[in-house]
Amino acid sequence: RGTLRRERRGPMSLAKWRDIWRRFSGRGTYPHELAGLLLVPLRRMALSPEALVGQLHLTPTSRVLEVGPGPGFFSIEVARAIPQGRLELFDIQREMLLKARRRLMAAGLRNAGCTQGNAVHLPYQSGTFDVAFLVAVLGEVPDPAACLVSIANVLRPGGRLSVAELPGDPDVLTVEQLRNLAAGTGLAFIESARVSRSVITSFRKEPTT
Repeated sequence: RGTLRRERRGPMSLAKWRDIWRRFSGRGTYPHELAGLLLVPLRRMALSPEALVGQLHLTPTSRVLEVGPGPGFFSIEVARAIPQGRLELFDIQREMLLKARRRLMAAGLRNAGCTQGNAVHLPYQSGTFDVAFLVAVLGEVPDPAACLVSIANVLRPGGRLSVAELPGDPDVLTVEQLRNLAAGTGLAFIESARVSRSVITSFRKEPTT
């Protein structure tokens, strides 16, 4: 965790662009070089930021973790919904975090932080967050079950996790797969709801005994 700085990069080779296209069209982490495609207004048809916020059960003081925010398509609306709270963006790609942070600052929002790392090992204390969410991300994680264990650890007892899956995503997970992955993690299934063209599956962190 620390200051994110922009790095100067030279022109990309044809081999690099081929690698970007391979990552874009296949499974795995979405390439940051094509982050602009995640901000096109047409994406709102699958799931708008406002519709997502309506499913997260936020309060003005909520502490929220967004895993895999990309360039922050959903982040701005979430940050606005928690004016006295805190949004933490966590992504494996620092370039995505830089883009998201610039958009948040341009929107005048100062209640968000950025952390780069592996979602299987979240660097936060137990019980830090009230809400966590992922949008079309969990299937990109090499070990999604371990990621859910890590998220469960940083949620407070009774805290909520929402996993949104979008149509057409090569890494999409079904509700049944999500429930199987969550088994034994301390996350209890709450509901699954179709919102616009997406499916949002929610869990609650079970109290520790």
